[in-house]
Amino acid sequence: MIDEIPNELLEALYHDQEEVYLEYKGDIPWTDIAKKLEIIKTIFAMANESGGGIVIIGVDKDGKRAGLSDANFGTFTHDQISSFLNNKSNQKIQCKIEKHKHIDKEDKVEKNFVFIQISESKEFPVIYTSSHALINPQVQAFSQNIGLRHGALYIRNKSEVGNKEIESMEEWRLVARSLMI
Repeated sequence: MIDEIPNELLEALYHDQEEVYLEYKGDIPWTDIAKKLEIIKTIFAMANESGGGIVIIGVDKDGKRAGLSDANFGTFTHDQISSFLNNKSNQKIQCKIEKHKHIDKEDKVEKNFVFIQISESKEFPVIYTSSHALINPQVQAFSQNIGLRHGALYIRNKSEVGNKEIESMEEWRLVARSLMI
């Protein structure tokens, strides 16, 4: 059954490029640990942005609307995402997950998409407070294996759209100053 997608989400789906408030992920399953941690990092970063943001799963980085396979589409549920976020930050992160089947306007093919809408945090900033989340739990916690770092503050990088981890107090001061301007 084809779902009615709200206009805000349709605009994001057909925007064709990532922005500070918009990130695309391709045809991936929620069970892929590395991709799951990327999505969670993006949720944290967007919660720290004015106005929040949207992650759309089923759209490639270049804006191509490939959709999700039925198998991957089935791995995403509100409960799984919410339970992963639960008790991992200094405050509750508000996000809404919607799954839609949609006939693409250009190629007229039915495709699956997952939309994660993240609200701006009520108390800036949102900090990841759980223990390090490793991409490969079988390997030690070296820097490239840490998907989420305990005590990290994630923001959206404005010059090169993506996520950025604030690594020092000086960097945090610079970010805080820029937000006050």
